Amino acid sequence: MFGRKYTFESKTTRLRRLLLSGVFLACLTIALLVSFIVYIPIYAKMQKGRADGAFYQKSPDAIAVFTGDKGRIAYAMDLLKKNPTSKLFISGVHTANSVQTLINKQSNDSAAPEINEPGVQVDLDYESKNTFENVRETVSYLKANPEIQQVLIISSDYHIMRIKLIISHFLSDSKQQFYFDSVPNTYTTWKDTKKLLKEAMKIVRTFIQLKIFREDIVLED
Repeated sequence: MFGRKYTFESKTTRLRRLLLSGVFLACLTIALLVSFIVYIPIYAKMQKGRADGAFYQKSPDAIAVFTGDKGRIAYAMDLLKKNPTSKLFISGVHTANSVQTLINKQSNDSAAPEINEPGVQVDLDYESKNTFENVRETVSYLKANPEIQQVLIISSDYHIMRIKLIISHFLSDSKQQFYFDSVPNTYTTWKDTKKLLKEAMKIVRTFIQLKIFREDIVLED
């Protein structure tokens, strides 16, 4: 006698509900994307803090800098000046460059004399063309120098998350300890912001390739 009552939506009400749900999901997606993009340089700063703590009173066995943007090599050379017992590995060097030409072009004037001192070891990688190859050649370098246990990776702040993602995937069982330091960007210009947006897409793509499709090689444009 007292059966269930059913409320039927009109087409207008249903369309309004679907529209509101779509707007909510779109806003939520945009908020998550913006939060992720903002977090990328924050993550690099956190990794820098970890590296500063690890090497507060000692030097890394090796400093590996991945080329590709301004300031990276100069920063690595400044660190080498402060840590002359560390080996320096520069990955992704143009074939026209040598150690001396890089010192002349990239180092601060105050760092150049120390880098030229006897006993300071600087090795160049001419093979790498992308981040995966940077990691691959760094691994080869470490295999050729098994005494190296603690490695400090240098790149731009927007690049650190993807480097660590690749290293963590392929070197999860490595005996070496990896730390990360970076050259910061202000992101006050569209050029720098565009780099960050492009890198965010690369991080997502790399995560899908490594964690979902389990690809062995990361290809980049």
